Amino acid sequence: MKSKFDPNFKPKSKPKSKRNVALAATIFAVVFSMLSPFFYMTDITVTGNLQIETAEILQRAGLTENTNIFLFNPMRARSAIMENFFIDQVAFTRSLPGTMEIAIQERFLSGYIEYIGGIFVFIDENGRAIETRSYMPDELPIIIGLRFSQMHLGQFLEVENPEAFNTVVIYSQLLNRHQLTDTVQQIDVSDPTNVRLRIYNIEVQLGDTTNANDKILTLREIINEWPMIREVRGFLDIQQIGTQYIFRSLT
Repeated sequence: MKSKFDPNFKPKSKPKSKRNVALAATIFAVVFSMLSPFFYMTDITVTGNLQIETAEILQRAGLTENTNIFLFNPMRARSAIMENFFIDQVAFTRSLPGTMEIAIQERFLSGYIEYIGGIFVFIDENGRAIETRSYMPDELPIIIGLRFSQMHLGQFLEVENPEAFNTVVIYSQLLNRHQLTDTVQQIDVSDPTNVRLRIYNIEVQLGDTTNANDKILTLREIINEWPMIREVRGFLDIQQIGTQYIFRSLT
């Protein structure tokens, strides 16, 4: 026997009381999760920070062991951490109930430039202004030949001679890669076709950026294999890769 279709039939809805109970239970669970000490961050780890203190990173992120893992705002924390221009990237990894890992990638200084009023601008290997100081350190080279009238911390230098700027970036990256940044006292890009470095009492003539990596590798080999290099004065010409380098002594 076929059942008749009733156009006025409406399925029975769940009683409102049951829906309210379910909603209340959900709200209670959310509030409990946000307030319960069970979800406090009790294991916070910061990795990759070689220059910036862990305490500063946690303070900027607003993190303590009483911070609930559900109330943590990673976007706000990332923005606050990166107000320190030594920070390049930040990543957060959360694991319930209360574990947080903060992975930091830092920027490293590659040199400094005389600015105005006895102030020096320190840049990273990409040419970004990181900080200013009123003194010249021994472990970084001074950069000569860049022309600019203003700068903004956290941003790339806006120079009047971009070819010289690109040359600085290329050689700064190579010096960092081959761990020679603290050996070089001066990088002169006044003429980008005749780049000169100062190491100890020697002026190193590099020419332009052609075969730049090979030139820096050659320089590193000379430094490592020449024990008397700190005691001599003169000019070292390594512009032509594939030929014998030339050293002219000054007495």
